[in-house]
Amino acid sequence: MKLPIVFKAAAIFMVIWILQFWFAPSMVMDTYGWVSSPGLLLMMKYMGMAMASLAAFHWTLPLWADNNLAKFGVLSGIFWALFGILGIYDILMENSPSSAQNVFGVVMNLAFATAFYISSKNSN
Repeated sequence: MKLPIVFKAAAIFMVIWILQFWFAPSMVMDTYGWVSSPGLLLMMKYMGMAMASLAAFHWTLPLWADNNLAKFGVLSGIFWALFGILGIYDILMENSPSSAQNVFGVVMNLAFATAFYISSKNSN
């Protein structure tokens, strides 16, 4: 898969989360076993905004990174891997339930990490 496509696919995946954070935050909290509170609802709005900035970055980076896109791809892959590893840790430590949704999120993080790494190496 070409690296610009991986960046765009990651942005689209993030948009799904953004929409959930903004329009269904209680559903997201239920997935993690959290009790909804005004503070957590507010935090979800800000998490959605932070993720929106990352999604915009992922979407537009192929337009202006030119020959440096592979370097950004490796860095992005590292952060996607760290998110996946953190998800595994939270499931193993029972900080997060081992539900299908949470396992799917971990798998997707690691899949994007792998796609970024392989696509970055192949684009050189």
